[in-house]
Amino acid sequence: MKINRSIAALLFGLALIASAVVLAPGASYSRQERDATFAAASRQHMAGTDELGRDRLVRVSAAFLLSLAGAIMASALTTAAAAGVGTLAAFGPASVGWLAMLVCDVFLALPWLFLLMMVRSALPLTTSPANSAAITFLVLAALGWPACARAVYRGALHLKSAEWMLHARASGLRSAQIVRHAIPNFFPLLLPQFLVCIPAFVIAEANLGALGLGVGEPLPSWGGMLLELDNSAMLMQTRWVYFPVALLIVVLLLLDAIAVEVE
Repeated sequence: MKINRSIAALLFGLALIASAVVLAPGASYSRQERDATFAAASRQHMAGTDELGRDRLVRVSAAFLLSLAGAIMASALTTAAAAGVGTLAAFGPASVGWLAMLVCDVFLALPWLFLLMMVRSALPLTTSPANSAAITFLVLAALGWPACARAVYRGALHLKSAEWMLHARASGLRSAQIVRHAIPNFFPLLLPQFLVCIPAFVIAEANLGALGLGVGEPLPSWGGMLLELDNSAMLMQTRWVYFPVALLIVVLLLLDAIAVEVE
């Protein structure tokens, strides 16, 4: 079922506000209550607790905000890199464009998730939780630009052959002047790419975390909480273990609806 962009944006904004409220001063995602492990939903713990007695709702809210912030940062870096590569390939010499697209094709031909796993596993795994989160999203940004660069390249070629661009060249404008006037025309192309990358990076971080290559404990992440699904005994203790998965699916649907509508 298709979700209207305005409704999706409203629901997503409400989820952000709710997460921020849950993480109000006094809430801690790492505080343990050893006498309240696997506690059922209550007024004190609205989504119960995990195997260490940590509030599950607080941890899911923190994971949501962390994953979203990291994905936005990685998407911005990826879009900027893709804009530079795609523009250079379209407006630069033909040999440069051919080489840039060849590099993109090589990256796209490789299995992206396995390449991501290989690069992430080669990096230090004993770093602090904050550094592991930064490394994870930087790796996502470093490996996520080829597909975006391809799209920017096609859009830049279309822009290069636009009628106003031909008139600008015929009137004797220098390349720097033409590029300055062309920059605003890239925004409608870059915005969808930026928005499409966000849910892709969210699910990529969740996959890495589920493999033990993502954000380190005690910092919460969706991938780390997905690991709980491997414990059959935990599944018998509480059904709230499915809450992070359900929220992840809802967030991805909302992000996808917003990105598709913009395209």
